[in-house]
Amino acid sequence: MRIKLFAILVLSYFTSFSQGGANSVYSQYGMGILYPHQFGQSFGMGNTGIAMSNPLNINLFNPASVADIKYVTFDINIVSNSFTAKDGINTPASYTDASMGTMGVAIPLLKNWGMFGGLTPYSSMGYRLKNSYTDPNLGALTDFYHGAGGINSVFLGTGYRFKNISVGAKANYLSGTLLQDRLRVISSPGYFNSYVQNKYVFSSLTFDAGLQYHINVNENLTITLGAVYGLQQSMNVKSTERALSTTQTQLLDTGAVYYNIKSVIYDNSANPMKSTLTYPQYFGGGVAMNFKEKLTLTFDYKQQEWQQFEMSSSSTTGRNYNFGAEWIPNKNSVGSENFHKRVAYRMGLRYANLPITINNTNVTDFGFNFGVALPLRKLKYERELFGSYINIGVEAGRRGSLTNGLVQETYGKINVGFTFNDKWFIKRKFD
Repeated sequence: MRIKLFAILVLSYFTSFSQGGANSVYSQYGMGILYPHQFGQSFGMGNTGIAMSNPLNINLFNPASVADIKYVTFDINIVSNSFTAKDGINTPASYTDASMGTMGVAIPLLKNWGMFGGLTPYSSMGYRLKNSYTDPNLGALTDFYHGAGGINSVFLGTGYRFKNISVGAKANYLSGTLLQDRLRVISSPGYFNSYVQNKYVFSSLTFDAGLQYHINVNENLTITLGAVYGLQQSMNVKSTERALSTTQTQLLDTGAVYYNIKSVIYDNSANPMKSTLTYPQYFGGGVAMNFKEKLTLTFDYKQQEWQQFEMSSSSTTGRNYNFGAEWIPNKNSVGSENFHKRVAYRMGLRYANLPITINNTNVTDFGFNFGVALPLRKLKYERELFGSYINIGVEAGRRGSLTNGLVQETYGKINVGFTFNDKWFIKRKFD
């Protein structure tokens, strides 16, 4: 549908754990815009990680990677977003917000065996739209649309490494609420306006597994091949709908109680409809090359069949292509004069065919990522050096286009993360 009078306003909120600021006109489809649930290293490297493992960083893209964790690691991220949308006709709309991103902890259990757990936003819905047009029977009409909410994930996973092969599995509990409102204002006298609210409450337990194969080509080059697979699962949904006639002329915040109600046309809030949707399977693969423990290059591919998810008729296959690079001049250097040698410099490129098709046009998303990891105080356990980091990443991207009635969204993100490493469970030695 071509939006003749286009307007997107900000759902500007800052909550303790929100949905990563993915407010977008395209979030009205399915479960909203999917969040890549990554930490600072993956963010700076173009959301890659299927073939990456690091003893000092948590990697959620492949649960097999936690097998290489050597220290108790805490990671938390804060994300700031800026956004501009335009349709080629009306004045562009902009917003900014901030939110909590992924947070987690990883613990080494035994040699070559680790586990992790935490919370991450899974998807986000956030949009305001206004569409004005003329109906031959009712005259001038204006439809206001508003959506908000999102899905969060609580995850727990483990990984084990045997020689050059690492395997892992992760369980995820998805839950959250999506609200979608529509207010139709009729300018002709003698008619009441109509308001409809749909509420969806999701819950599901999903599982994914991963594999990594490490190849020591020579003393200077290591190649890791990675693969991930997510099982198809059933997702429980409770949905309610309220339809009212009202004299209200402006759409309030999503979920608001309308005070100019003339009559209740339909309301099943007290008796939600229960249904089951298909959460689609996914698979992905990746490769990572490490040169002299200084330069790391990564490439990931992931595909998920969202047409199996019956909530939106516009859903299609989602495909992601991601490339990343990291350069650390000398991670084992010491002294303040060598601080710049211990900094990790990161960049990434990513391209996605989003699982959304509108007017026979697939919606795409393209972005650049840059980041650094600034080391804090370096610690030493026996002969090993380790420490904590401040991860800072910047992302610039573009979603959609100005063709075939679509909307083009330009956005930027700043991710600030804190990675804390510590050594627990040290066996005391006595003379």
